[in-house]
Amino acid sequence: MDKAWMRGVWEMVKAALSQKLLTNHLPSSSSSSLSTIIPHRLSGISVIVTGATSGIGLETARELAMAGAHVVMACRNTGAAEELANAWNQSINAAPPPTPMVEVMHLDLLSLTSVREFGAEWERRGAPLHVLINNAGVLRSAEPQIFSSDGLEQHVQVNHVGPALLTLLLLPSLLRAGSSRVINVNSVAHHCAVVDPDKWTSKIENQKYSSLRTYGASKLAHVSRRNLDKQLADLTRYQLLMFLRTLASKLMEQRQTSIHCIAVHPGIVTTNLVPSFSKKSFWQFNPFEGARSVLFCATNADMAENLVKGFAYYSCDCKPAKVSPLAADVASCARVWEKTLHLCGLHVDYVSHVITASTKIADPQ
Repeated sequence: MDKAWMRGVWEMVKAALSQKLLTNHLPSSSSSSLSTIIPHRLSGISVIVTGATSGIGLETARELAMAGAHVVMACRNTGAAEELANAWNQSINAAPPPTPMVEVMHLDLLSLTSVREFGAEWERRGAPLHVLINNAGVLRSAEPQIFSSDGLEQHVQVNHVGPALLTLLLLPSLLRAGSSRVINVNSVAHHCAVVDPDKWTSKIENQKYSSLRTYGASKLAHVSRRNLDKQLADLTRYQLLMFLRTLASKLMEQRQTSIHCIAVHPGIVTTNLVPSFSKKSFWQFNPFEGARSVLFCATNADMAENLVKGFAYYSCDCKPAKVSPLAADVASCARVWEKTLHLCGLHVDYVSHVITASTKIADPQ
């Protein structure tokens, strides 16, 4: 077992044992005051939350809506989302408002066509987007590898490539907001991962398939089978983190500082993402507790003070934390970036093209 993997496991153990103590200054339920998390009303703020029908995504979407934001639930299960949206809209207003505070749009991250359709539909509105929260994820334990119709392993697509494509397609809307944030719900499990972009579309033949390591790697790039043998999931967490960090640097290269890129570890949370953990342990967070750091990163002005080159990584205590050494490696991040844009069907200079086009629209002279 390599040293990097052992360090990663140690980081996960530390996080699990300390998270309750480190967060005892934060509200413990939605009935508590959230002023330390959401310091002001969010009127006029538009937020897209993926995977908003359960777990952290549900709690995040609800609290943002109750704080006055216009929330878009981007979900595959639109029926469940509509029920939630209707209930929340009724709670916010005694009578339904002309424009509901919460709306539902279909998004299936396992289909890049669906992601493109979502991006096109949103862009047709010409509206600004202030916050994008990439929360949706998948962790399939004890299953054979599954590949999407796009030819990608499911963890790689849902946890990394799909959210990456969504983020890139929404860049024009994020730029229109003047000041905006991309929040990627990540995982301390990214410390357990290694990244090999060449394997994102290939079947693992010569080693035991591990959904946890793949999950963590997808989150590293975007930054247990109960015995911690979940390598592919770790990897996808890693990839998404590396992608987001590179996006931040690309934006800075273009002197574009209005979009802040933040990855956040919400804690080890009891959700339906990991069915084998359905029985809550004393050290695990409930979904609301997991949503606290996500809400902080999405709304708190102090967060911006800790950005380094447009990027920050936060832990569940709403404080900055360190990413793994691999996530800070420029060459590895560049490989992930190039492979990601290739799989998305986008030019490697896509970001600079979007910024140039947005500048021309804003200043036609």
